[in-house]
Amino acid sequence: MQWYIHIVDSISEWIGRVFCWALIPLVFITAFEVFMRYIMKQPTIWAWDTNIQIFAVITFIGGGYTLLTKGHVTVDVFTINMSERKQAILAILTSFFFFFGIFVLIIKGWDIFIMSWKVKETMPTVWAPPYYPMKLLVPVGSFLLLLQGISEFLKNINTILGKNNEGKGD
Repeated sequence: MQWYIHIVDSISEWIGRVFCWALIPLVFITAFEVFMRYIMKQPTIWAWDTNIQIFAVITFIGGGYTLLTKGHVTVDVFTINMSERKQAILAILTSFFFFFGIFVLIIKGWDIFIMSWKVKETMPTVWAPPYYPMKLLVPVGSFLLLLQGISEFLKNINTILGKNNEGKGD
């Protein structure tokens, strides 16, 4: 069990550290477009489409990293005074909803990607770059989130059983 946690956490950490750099071109392209649109009065036809694509990569591929670092929005008003063990029990009990949603995203996301790829769908803009690579991000990102979700599930089991999450073996 520990080997899975270590491998998946390492992958999620690596993905987060690599893909966070996509924010730099996102900021520069936005600044360039604002300059071209409002100062030069010559807006580009590609900047916003490119920003949407970069943001999609950051959002979908970074989901597992966000789960690893506890960055997702939670309603901790109910759990703030609970012990770590009780929080782990609650997380396991509610994980059904997480896993159900992720499986739906993977399956339906794959179907939507295939349909988009078959018709070579493009974005409904003047520049019209292909849409299907972005749609592939839904099942791929959901799969990465699933892997991290399993890791978090196993960590919660370790917490309930009183095992150290940083230990070796299993």
